[in-house]
Amino acid sequence: MKFKANKTVLAMLLGLFFLHGCAANNSMFSPPLDGENIHFTATVPNELEALPILATYRSEVCRKERRNSSMETYTIPGFHRASYPLTIAQSNQVETTIPESGGGQCDWKLSNIKFEIKLKDSSKIDPLISKNFGMEATFVLDNNAPATFDGGYEKKSGDINEQLILFPLIIEDFIGGHKKSFWLIAKYETMTYKVKNANNINVDLDYKFNMKTYSIGPKEKNKDSMATFIYPNKEQEVTRERFPDYEKLLKISESMSVK
Repeated sequence: MKFKANKTVLAMLLGLFFLHGCAANNSMFSPPLDGENIHFTATVPNELEALPILATYRSEVCRKERRNSSMETYTIPGFHRASYPLTIAQSNQVETTIPESGGGQCDWKLSNIKFEIKLKDSSKIDPLISKNFGMEATFVLDNNAPATFDGGYEKKSGDINEQLILFPLIIEDFIGGHKKSFWLIAKYETMTYKVKNANNINVDLDYKFNMKTYSIGPKEKNKDSMATFIYPNKEQEVTRERFPDYEKLLKISESMSVK
């Protein structure tokens, strides 16, 4: 029994080492020079700017400890985040290379990459815009959910060539103070892809800059408070929704481009 007890203590000590020792050495992130990479490219219109790629790596070796509502302990894969600047490849195109392995003592494996874009200068649309919200697209390579996730994936296999059609939205709020904000509207509020066997990811952004939708919020807060959408074709819609109907925007865009 004594031997078993010592063995249990040893296992606990080793577990603590991997949980806390590795976590304390996240700086030991060292992608191998001969490792596999994902090549990321994006075509970005002049009105928009792309932020550095944010990559999340997971480790089954350096796991993190968590507690549930019953205060029972369990572990999850450890995580490490890295940022990869995008460089200009050619006109309106940016690119970067993302290592699939982070190496190191924790044997980091690429879990997901996040591509974020936003409007370059909101003052050119309206100097009163105080908040500039962009759009994110996350590409997941393993079975771990990303930090921002609505529970749904678009599944992709092999190299990816994805076109994202984006529309501008200006929201004007009055309750709690007069303010305006800018949003980029995509197909989904959270764009998440489940990726399999991809060596290259290319995103082509089609920004319909002249297809602005305005959301005019209510002046007073009550149970009947609703906003008014003014679509690019001047059509108005009173609704409780925060964002306009994407499919409707596509149809309006198609009809206006035919004229």
